[in-house]
Amino acid sequence: MTAYIGLHEQYALVSPQTFVDRFTQRWTEEFNMPASEPLKKLWRIMANTYQQSIIATAQDQPSRWRVLQPPTGSGKTMGAVVYAALQAEHNAGVTDGVKPVGVMIVTRLKAQVDEVVLQINSYVGRVVAIADHTDHRATPEQLANSAIVVITHEAYTRAKETLSGVNADRWHRLTNWCGGRRLLTIVDEALANVVKHSQVKLDELSRVIGHITHEMRLSYPREVKALETLREEMLFHAGVNDGFRIGTALAWAAGDSPAVVDLSSLRAEMRKLPYDRMIGKDDDKERDRLAKRYDKTLVAAEELLDQHAFMALKGSEHTLNSSALAVPLELPGPVVLDATAGVDLMYDLMEDRADIIPTPRGVRDYSNVTLHVARTERIGKTAMEELAAARFAALQENLAQRLSPEQQVLFVVHKRVEHLVPAADDLGVKAASATHWGAVDGSNEFKDYDTAVIIGLPFRDHVWGTNVFFAFQGVQGDEWHDNPSWKGHVNVRELLQQRHLAASIVQAIGRVRLRKVIDVQGHCAPTDVFIVLPTGDRGSEILRYIRQELPNVSVQDWSFEPDGPQVRVRRSGLPHERLVTYMAHRSPGRTYMNLIGREFGLKPHQRKDLQKTLRDENHATSLALKALGVTYGSEGKGKGAKSFLLKAV
Repeated sequence: MTAYIGLHEQYALVSPQTFVDRFTQRWTEEFNMPASEPLKKLWRIMANTYQQSIIATAQDQPSRWRVLQPPTGSGKTMGAVVYAALQAEHNAGVTDGVKPVGVMIVTRLKAQVDEVVLQINSYVGRVVAIADHTDHRATPEQLANSAIVVITHEAYTRAKETLSGVNADRWHRLTNWCGGRRLLTIVDEALANVVKHSQVKLDELSRVIGHITHEMRLSYPREVKALETLREEMLFHAGVNDGFRIGTALAWAAGDSPAVVDLSSLRAEMRKLPYDRMIGKDDDKERDRLAKRYDKTLVAAEELLDQHAFMALKGSEHTLNSSALAVPLELPGPVVLDATAGVDLMYDLMEDRADIIPTPRGVRDYSNVTLHVARTERIGKTAMEELAAARFAALQENLAQRLSPEQQVLFVVHKRVEHLVPAADDLGVKAASATHWGAVDGSNEFKDYDTAVIIGLPFRDHVWGTNVFFAFQGVQGDEWHDNPSWKGHVNVRELLQQRHLAASIVQAIGRVRLRKVIDVQGHCAPTDVFIVLPTGDRGSEILRYIRQELPNVSVQDWSFEPDGPQVRVRRSGLPHERLVTYMAHRSPGRTYMNLIGREFGLKPHQRKDLQKTLRDENHATSLALKALGVTYGSEGKGKGAKSFLLKAV
């Protein structure tokens, strides 16, 4: 059945009942999962929301963000695929005077873009969807002829920059097609980087200014003067901060900066400088690394002068900061599918620009999930990097006594310590894998794993909370910096931190098999989650939000002390995938073998065995490293010889 709407024109719409029927068929027959009445009710809400958004866009109503919060494992991504496919089928059957509907889908990763496109086209039986990302750039003709375009979050969050810059034509091609404007935008998962953060460090700005040559000063006097004025302002506010030990303080409001300048020409000239030779080297890779680093500072400096700015003091480091929404809120028909919308404060900060659609009761029941909770005081990135070796040894000893041989374990940790997690042989389990914050959201790679272990949380600093609040609510005066309250919340910065951590944890937990429904009550197969939370009120509040998002989850105390008595455990040598992970997260340049030996606790004979492996260019480890741009090398002879892994820029 096709429904039509319109004041002056008519549009082909997918009937919500058609969507529910077709999606139920796919859910039960293709994926072999039960479709409960609460699930079907949720799917109807999804279809109605898509239709309402299309109608509102077609009628030029003010853009509102409609936020659906289907719990993990309720078919939000698969539903988006089926809805888009049905829309393409309806478009093919329109009669004269009825306009087809174009759809844009936004998902987190390029691999997910390709998978969504494949599923839509397979469902329809012909090419109706096209991917557009850096590895697969669609032609203008393909974009114009495709009812469905699928892009990444990064492309979407760059919309504001694109709309005002040289790539405006490309954004127009994404949001329009031969059928007119695309009337529906489906955003799968919460938008990453929805707020653009800009920061200049005082010492780094001084360093960049010091590299400006005499010739550049003559050619770009206005640009240089603006940078020097910016530095003078930072020095003044840094003196105030040092004197009064102020955490954050407003430097200027938007429109009141000491200078506004276009630094693009100066940036182009400075990118040509031989930075490597300035520090006594002759290394093209080092030159490129420094050029990118200093250019990043210049980009941020221009943004700060064009926006509001506030000074912040963290330890002894002075920074100037600003923020802006990276996503235009007035884009066509945005509908967000976000399982953690209930705890993400961003939607509350959007106020009347967002509608959070309630989820019906009984869609999921997580009573088969056991959450084992331990507490400790320091669980952020710095503490984890400092204490990783001892903590992972204690973790290995603890888990080895609790896990059974058939279990499959996913560790979620900070990137810089991912290579140190225990291996399957260390734990005596069937499989053990690791991922890190920033790479875990939306992944289906570990959907059959029965256990998740989360140690180390992705804290944000107070500058992040201030930036997010200002981007949505506008700049606040110095009084707010001392008392950051909002709508009855005494400390909205702390609330942002708690909600961010809770949402991140729920996303991580949702990567393992609790995402799969096994009966009409919405249960999953038995699943264990081990997590270390902060002590005190912060940890208790985070746990409260987790319980809210995982109805009926069983919570138990976990007898684990990350910083208890030191333990000694046997490790299964150096699994070579650990080395590949370690080098994947290293910066370009040389990493000497003595550092690798210390990092992994290798004995002399183990280090020699590893070097022998690395000298074999056809070994699986060497090939995996080569794919990362990493090669084995050495310098010197005899006892003074040094071996290293060299990572290209």
